[in-house]
Amino acid sequence: MPNIYVNSNDGYVRMTHTSWASARDAVSGNLSSSTSTLSSYGVSAFASAGRGGSTTYYISRSFFYFDTSGISGEVDSATLKVYGVGTGGGDLIAVKSNLTISSLGTADYDAIEGWDTSTGANGSGAGDQESNVTKYSNEITTWSTSGYNDIALNATAKTDMKNTNTLYLCLINFDNDLKDITPTGTSTRSGVTYANYTGTSRDPYIEYTLVPSTNNSVFFGTNF
Repeated sequence: MPNIYVNSNDGYVRMTHTSWASARDAVSGNLSSSTSTLSSYGVSAFASAGRGGSTTYYISRSFFYFDTSGISGEVDSATLKVYGVGTGGGDLIAVKSNLTISSLGTADYDAIEGWDTSTGANGSGAGDQESNVTKYSNEITTWSTSGYNDIALNATAKTDMKNTNTLYLCLINFDNDLKDITPTGTSTRSGVTYANYTGTSRDPYIEYTLVPSTNNSVFFGTNF
């Protein structure tokens, strides 16, 4: 099976705020990195209690892109492999991102195709984005913190792998961030290892296979 390794500019964009709605619907984050080796909060949406009864909300989205220019045939199967680290408590999903993440910065916090915050987050689902985004996978409900996590990419992702030169992808927390449900604790965090980790043994990559080609040629009267 061929493998495509992630571009080394992968990373995360994070937003923290004392208001869930302000954190969730921000157009820019307040922290980003495309040089980190790993993040225990790489894909997360959680709440942390502060002094005086205040609460701070943390949302982190991880972004990746892959050179798919060498794929010309139909993709039969494709699995995104991401090495987990640290925490593994939150469900997540892969969705389509866009080309701005090739130079990842805080402005890419909402660089997700179809993302629309016009309805406004309220922590009870008013700002649910599930029907707006382009899904690249099903919801992922388990997350290893000591090995590769296999994320099966769907037909939409496989078509984009064939028809575009670059596959842009975001991993986002499913239950709270995507669905606009206010988190109540710190368990909804999933740690991610990025391409800048030493060597390639933990780099994100896509393992894929192509639909076998068929040769229906029939040769008549040929001497070999």
